[in-house]
Amino acid sequence: MKKRILLIALSSIVLVACSSAKNETKEEANVQTGCDFTQAIAGGWAQGKITPEVEQAAKEAVKEISGDHQLGKIYEVRQQVVAGMNYLITFSIDNGDYYSAKVFRSLQDTYQVKEIKQVPSAVSNCDVPN
Repeated sequence: MKKRILLIALSSIVLVACSSAKNETKEEANVQTGCDFTQAIAGGWAQGKITPEVEQAAKEAVKEISGDHQLGKIYEVRQQVVAGMNYLITFSIDNGDYYSAKVFRSLQDTYQVKEIKQVPSAVSNCDVPN
């Protein structure tokens, strides 16, 4: 009888403790507040730094723009670890136009521009492509 009462008491304590924990929905767990990429998800996009590899990726993107242009300033870098590295770079060119480019750097250090588009400014709205 004492074992049964003890079991019921312990079960009650566990139930109370579990029910008081905050339940987070899947949507709440995936919501990102602001542009804070410090808690990046493995395989997801994270804030990056301007490194020589990023500069080379941006230069490769500039080559895809019609005309003879030089890389201006790099404003923002986001990166994604894949079988290599994806970079999402916001930069300007010598005529003052702004661009956003997605560039893949392979494990053999070759660069492939996946996407490039002109953007109205270097201001980010924190949208990350899929």
